Amino acid sequence: MDNEILIEVLTEENTTLKTKLALHFMDAADEDKKLAEQLFNEQRDLIAVLKVEVASLAKSRDQFQAENRRLKRRIATLEGKC
Repeated sequence: MDNEILIEVLTEENTTLKTKLALHFMDAADEDKKLAEQLFNEQRDLIAVLKVEVASLAKSRDQFQAENRRLKRRIATLEGKC
């Protein structure tokens, strides 16, 4: 668990540094750089939300697939009794 937290913190720091580096080398006015930084941050936040949604959907899918397997086994058992 601690390793996962450390990886998450380091990944966030890496992303922040990449953004700062991209903004530094961007050939644009300061105002445009601020707008680009805002866009980068918005996109990063959106990606984080989408990752949570994907994880939630995957968990839900896995639960439905497990329930489907149980129901198929139950049907097979009931059909075998008839």
